[in-house]
Amino acid sequence: MNDLAQLSIISKYQFKNYIRSKRLLTLVLITVGIGIAYILSIHFYVNTSYMDVKMFAKNWVSPLSYLVALASLFFGGDAIAGEYQNKTGYFLLPNPIKRESVLWGKYFASFLASTLVILIYWTFVILNVYYYYNTLPVSIWYSFGLSFLFLLSLLALTYLFSSLLNNGTVAIVIVSILYFLVLPVVDSMSMFIGYPPWFSINHSASILTLVFQGNYIGDYPTKQVINLGPGFNITIFNPSLSESITVMIGYFVVSAILATIIFHYKEMK
Repeated sequence: MNDLAQLSIISKYQFKNYIRSKRLLTLVLITVGIGIAYILSIHFYVNTSYMDVKMFAKNWVSPLSYLVALASLFFGGDAIAGEYQNKTGYFLLPNPIKRESVLWGKYFASFLASTLVILIYWTFVILNVYYYYNTLPVSIWYSFGLSFLFLLSLLALTYLFSSLLNNGTVAIVIVSILYFLVLPVVDSMSMFIGYPPWFSINHSASILTLVFQGNYIGDYPTKQVINLGPGFNITIFNPSLSESITVMIGYFVVSAILATIIFHYKEMK
């Protein structure tokens, strides 16, 4: 059996596992719930005549980075660590199948499941924007493509942590703390110290909404200094389009290489 066939089989059964465990259904329902909540909020509380199409689309896209992070946790947090925690690796890894095929088969299944969830949300976005404005700004397609690049990189980072740890629950908790606490704090601290957090994947993910601001597709980094009192300034940094793409690709490449190496040599205990 060649490597591609091995990867395909692992991916197939991993995806079926997401269906059996109700993970995919749960996240789909959460996504649909968010979409319906936005639709009802707009219908009852928002006067779209006072908002241009880009601002309207930006508001719809704003929760997307959190949804990508949630999908990464749901489908990647314990993908590798769970094999060690539940000892299922004793049955899987001794088989004549490459560990690289195991890892990348699982990664591909995680990406497919996450993609399905993200596409459902984007369907809400695109249909709603078109319904109210009868047009779609070009920025929405930039944001659409960038959201999947963000998913690729964040999922790879999640798999790196999952490969490092032996407990699936611990892996999910640590990655959750990193995504939702540590990186946001780092981004906030940058405003006070005046140094751009270019290395933060959260900072790069802000490009998903920034592309809707003015002519941001023109690709220029910005910073805004706000004076809050004598000798007290904060600086708001925005990444450029090329910077965000470079950082996200960097996260994907480095995380994928490290995860593959770690899992290749890691032993069951």
